[in-house]
Amino acid sequence: MPENAQTYGSSFDNEAGVNAATTSIEYFINIYVPNNTTFTTVGMFADTLQYGMEIRRWNPRQVIAQNESWKELYDIVFASNVILDNIHRTKNLADDRRNHYVGQAEFGLGFAYFLLAQRFDDAVITENSQVIKEYATSSRMDVIETAIDHATKAFNMLPTYDKLRKMDGTPITNRQTASKGTCAALLAHLYAWKGSIIELMKLEGDAQAAYTKSMEYSTMLIDKKVGDYSLCSTPEELCQYLSAPEKTNPETIFSLFYDKARSAQTFSPNRVAEAFVSWPVDETQTLPDIADRPKFKLYKETISKLYPDAGDLRRKAFFYKFDTNHTVAGRNYAIPYKFRTAVLDPDKNTSTGKLYRSINADYVYWRLADFYLLRAECAAKLGNDAQAIADLNVIRNRAAAATYPSANDTKGLRKAIFREREREFIAENDARYADIIRNNYIKEELTGKFTTLTLSDIRGGALGLPLPTDAKTDKNGNPINKLIRQKTYWQRYE
Repeated sequence: MPENAQTYGSSFDNEAGVNAATTSIEYFINIYVPNNTTFTTVGMFADTLQYGMEIRRWNPRQVIAQNESWKELYDIVFASNVILDNIHRTKNLADDRRNHYVGQAEFGLGFAYFLLAQRFDDAVITENSQVIKEYATSSRMDVIETAIDHATKAFNMLPTYDKLRKMDGTPITNRQTASKGTCAALLAHLYAWKGSIIELMKLEGDAQAAYTKSMEYSTMLIDKKVGDYSLCSTPEELCQYLSAPEKTNPETIFSLFYDKARSAQTFSPNRVAEAFVSWPVDETQTLPDIADRPKFKLYKETISKLYPDAGDLRRKAFFYKFDTNHTVAGRNYAIPYKFRTAVLDPDKNTSTGKLYRSINADYVYWRLADFYLLRAECAAKLGNDAQAIADLNVIRNRAAAATYPSANDTKGLRKAIFREREREFIAENDARYADIIRNNYIKEELTGKFTTLTLSDIRGGALGLPLPTDAKTDKNGNPINKLIRQKTYWQRYE
C-alpha cells in the first residue's frame, strides 16, 4: 500500500471515504438513468416526433445503429460493488451507518439490474468489483431475480425516508437517497415485471405469485407502512409541486435531483418533460415555435380523446389553457403544462435578454399514483376486479373524472387501467414502453416491426436493445469478450 497514492484501503479507512463512494452511486443514477433514448422514442405518447420515426417503427438496422450502450448502468453496478467489497475496511463505523451505506449499494445494484432486465433482457451479472474477466450473459429471469435479491436486502436494511441521516447527523431531505419506501417501489415494479415476462414469453414460473408480491409492496406504500406518502389533493396541486422542486411533494417516492447550481450547463434530469417544452414555459419562444421546436408534440384532438370526460381536471391542469385553441399552420396543438417554471439565464445577445436552459424540475421517477395503478393492474391480472376498480377510481376521483365503469370504458378493465396510466403520466416519464410490454399491448399500441413479432422473436430478444458493441469489442474493434453472444433476434440483422 503506497503511502503517496490513494488506494481502496486508504479511501475506505474512515466514514468520509465510504460516504464519498456512496455519493458516486447517486451521481451515476442521477445522470445515467434518464438516458433511455430508444425506448422513450418508441413508447412515448405523442402525435409527432421531431426525429426518430424509424426507431419508433423498430427498424432493426436503425436500432442497431443507435448502438445504445449499457456501460452507464454497469458504472452503477461497479460503484455499488466497490462499497460492498471494501466497507469492511472502514474503522469505527456504527451499525446504523454501515447499514445506510450497504443499503444504498444494494439499492444501486437492484435498480441497475432492473433497468438492464427492462432495456436489454439478457445481461451480465458480475461477481463483484474485483473480478475482471470475460462474462457470458445471464437470462432475463436470472437478471430479474438478482435485482430482486439486492432490492430485498436494501429494503431490510434501510429506514423510512424521514429517518435517513447524513454523515453529520442532519436529515436527508431529498428523495433520491434510497429509503425503505424507495426499495418497496422498486420491488413492486420488479415483481410486476417478473410476472409479466413469465406470461408474455410463456416461461416456467409462477406469474400469479409475482403479481401478489407486487401488490404487497404497493400496499405498503399506499398504507404508509414504509413512509408517509400521500396523493396530492388535485391535479393542479400536483403540477404546482412538480414545478417547484424546492418544495417537498407528498406524492414523491423516488426523484432524481436537479442541481441547478452545479454549473451553467446543467439540465433537468427529466429528459421526457424537457422534450415537450415550448411556449409559454420557455419565455424565449412564441406560439408559432411549437410547430418546430419540441421533440414531441400533441394535438388537441388527441388529448380530447384521451380524456373523454370533459370534467377531468387533468385537461386544464396538465395542458396550458386547454379550452383555448393554439393553432399553427392548420394544426391545433395541446401544450403540456405540468412543468411550468424554467431556468432562464441572462443573455444580452437575444431579443428577450434571456437564454432558455432547462425546465426547473426534478425527475419524479416514482410517485404514489403509480402504485395505485400498478396494484390495480396486478389485481386485474389476478382476477380481483373489485380491488382493481377501487384503486383505479382513487386516481379518477382525484381528477374528478367519471368512475369506472363509465360509458367511455368500452375495452374492459385492464385496458382502462392502462389508459389511466397514460392520462396520469403523460409528458412526465419514460415508463410507457414498459407499461405496454408488461400488459402485452405490443401489437395494439406500437407500430412498424412490432406488429409482426412472433413469440420466437420475443424470446430471442426482439423487445430489448441489441447487445452493445462495446460489450464485445474495444474501440478498435478487437474482441474483448469471446463468451458473450448477440441475441438471436438481432443476429440476423448485424
